[in-house]
Amino acid sequence: MHKATFLEGTIDFSITPDGPILIKAGETGGADPTLPDMEFVRSRGQIYIPGPSLKGVVRAQCERICRSLDSEQLQQARQAYRRRLSQDEPIVPLADNPLGAGTCYNGLDDMNYSSGRAIEGMNLKGADRTAVIYRRSSFVSQIFGHTSLAGRVRFADAYPEGKLEVEQRNGVAIDRIYGSVAVGPFNYETVVSGTFRTSIYFKNLTLAQFALLGLALRDLAEGRVAIGFGKSRGLGRVKVEFTALSLSYPTCTLTNGEIRLLNGKRVATASELVGLGALCADDAYRAYALPEEDRVPLPAGMTYTEDEFLGVRLNVRGNDAVRSLWRACMPAWRREIGL
Repeated sequence: MHKATFLEGTIDFSITPDGPILIKAGETGGADPTLPDMEFVRSRGQIYIPGPSLKGVVRAQCERICRSLDSEQLQQARQAYRRRLSQDEPIVPLADNPLGAGTCYNGLDDMNYSSGRAIEGMNLKGADRTAVIYRRSSFVSQIFGHTSLAGRVRFADAYPEGKLEVEQRNGVAIDRIYGSVAVGPFNYETVVSGTFRTSIYFKNLTLAQFALLGLALRDLAEGRVAIGFGKSRGLGRVKVEFTALSLSYPTCTLTNGEIRLLNGKRVATASELVGLGALCADDAYRAYALPEEDRVPLPAGMTYTEDEFLGVRLNVRGNDAVRSLWRACMPAWRREIGL
């Protein structure tokens, strides 16, 4: 499945500081006394926000959401669904503990399971190895990947659009025992206004995975999640404005108001949003344990168009329209978490 592209898309958005933000460079200050002790990361002299920094924040929020909603009953229900394929399926939480031992277990133990370590210890072989790795990975790792599974979401670097306002601030580190200054004073560089633009590229997501990504980005946009250095000092709050979302189904066609695969098999009506599970509903992909009914109604006013080369596209513009598409995916997310 991962060697083919059934759906792919791009989310374009802008990031505006809601107060000071700082993404620290690896080596700052140095011997030059005119430079701040902590500099903003730069590429060829230009301040930017690295894609991995954004990805780490969004993944951490996805994991936080999943841990808040996970339960032993949900994990057992997901295990029972996978056991239709194999009786030795372990219980897998929605989110990993990256520092966990990674052992397979038969009870709720969120603080121990790590998909990468668990799968490395299974010594999987055979033609269905990729499918087994996927279905035995946590829900979040199926999106972002781990040491045995490539992620299917890629964050581009965010570069400034126009001029940024940069200022230096001073600070100290307080000794937690004596209450005196432990380190400092030191100064650090922050961006306090301006706009960064970036994109997220994704492929082969189920609607529930797409919905979880939307939930995490919503929390970032609404200031519930901070980025960069000094979060406890009040740094890192941003505003996010979604400008466009493009979704493509390269293996589909529009025929008489229906979305069909190139082999003619019906997938959904043209008034439905389709996820990976609906596109991979045949026996060839059964071992991945994808959701069987991976489709929801499209929001009003949204329509598919034929790609000029091959496939079907859905183009959405504007912050409200992008958010409405994520809201439309919430029933799939609720089904995933047993609500």
